[in-house]
Amino acid sequence: MERSPVKRHPFVALVAGFGAAALLFHFLFLWMYTNIDGYFYWAIGRYFTTGTYPFIAPFIYEKPTTVSPPLYGLFLALIGTLPQADILLHAIHLILFAITSILLFSMLKRIVSANTAACISLLFLLFPANVIYTGSMMTELPAQTAMTVYIYLMTRWFQSHRPAVLFWAILLAAVMTLLKYQFMILFLVSGSILVWTMHTRPSGARLPIIGATIGTLLILFWVGTNHAVTGVWGLSDTKKMPFYTNFVWDGRHFPPETDPSVVALRRYVPKTADRYAEYWDLEDYILPYTHRDWTKVDELLGSVGLAAVRTYPAAYGINGLRIFVQTLTDHAPWWHNLETFGSRDPVQPLFCDHLGSIRFCRPIIYTALSYRLWNTYVALSRAFYDLVIPPLLVFVFLPSLILTLFHRRWHIKFYGIIYLLNLVPISYLAMVESRYLVPYYPLMILIMAYGIQTVRVHIIAAAKKRTSRKANQSSVR
Repeated sequence: MERSPVKRHPFVALVAGFGAAALLFHFLFLWMYTNIDGYFYWAIGRYFTTGTYPFIAPFIYEKPTTVSPPLYGLFLALIGTLPQADILLHAIHLILFAITSILLFSMLKRIVSANTAACISLLFLLFPANVIYTGSMMTELPAQTAMTVYIYLMTRWFQSHRPAVLFWAILLAAVMTLLKYQFMILFLVSGSILVWTMHTRPSGARLPIIGATIGTLLILFWVGTNHAVTGVWGLSDTKKMPFYTNFVWDGRHFPPETDPSVVALRRYVPKTADRYAEYWDLEDYILPYTHRDWTKVDELLGSVGLAAVRTYPAAYGINGLRIFVQTLTDHAPWWHNLETFGSRDPVQPLFCDHLGSIRFCRPIIYTALSYRLWNTYVALSRAFYDLVIPPLLVFVFLPSLILTLFHRRWHIKFYGIIYLLNLVPISYLAMVESRYLVPYYPLMILIMAYGIQTVRVHIIAAAKKRTSRKANQSSVR
């Protein structure tokens, strides 16, 4: 029996070559950088490998903080044992970025033609936010890859119901929880699918049950480790603070001064202080009198946040919806200081030096124009993002999201459900911050592709029906 000839796509190969060239350019001429958030990942990794937490002012606490999940920090600590670790870190980020693009192409070509899928994947590879975050020592880029692999696995499971696929999806979701705590919802969703599988296909649930058991033990091990380090049960030593950040600082709702939480806060923070200040401004009032115990800051300010929620429950519900939509329309998802490389007085000068063997702001090939070109690129990218992306997300993504939720195919419906289950809780626990969308960019592209394709199919069907009706009327005449 002769094998069918392999279908060749010369245009796809050309696009892939262009994408590889773009990644090589990034590796040679661009660089790694970080900010205070990235510092916390590095610091927790250092703590678990050296036993010493490298505090910096003003973030000097009695105990190490687990506000940043441990997985990326441990990864940084591992590669930090090598000289010039920034080069290896940069290469690994670019490899992860390439994997994300390839998987996105693989899923898109089931919706559109291979050539169109290749073009979309290339645009994804060149999208400024992705290019910029590939050089960031943050979890957005690794989380984006992990999210794409998870969606790829779940798509295959819905199509094949193979136990091995669900096993890897559940196990990956557990590992992802230690990369970003918000991914715990993926583990719970995968576990719910496993429970359904146990009732409908008991024989196909044995291997996924093993994955769920291993994943549960992994998460519980981290919960125990977190308690041993911080004295707090849970994934992190930050438990109540998100309510303060979300509803008091960002939402501008403060409970009455007579509320017990405010009375407790006033023991440390005077009325003259800005009642809507961020926690890092107010913690300076609290820490000197609590033995620099971060959990006291979390308790005091978090209780104020919860009191505000109890005082204004309807406003809290509306505030979450506002953040959900405003996150889509917010400014470009990076910090303004990314346009200040080479400046004598940058916003955050600390991180253009090094953390261990990880150097920042130093490309492999440096030219006199490197920083100037980068700053110009970031400024132009910001203008492009602010002009193009918010309308695209509001007028294309949101309608597509609704269409996927009502799609007859479960793996497509699953895309919309997963997006809502991940982003709605964030909207009720965090401030407006468009960088929270970065890990979900591939998922959002798939949702838009299905939305546009659904509308296109309906338009074509309506046009054919019109044409057929006219033809029937002509034949009658």
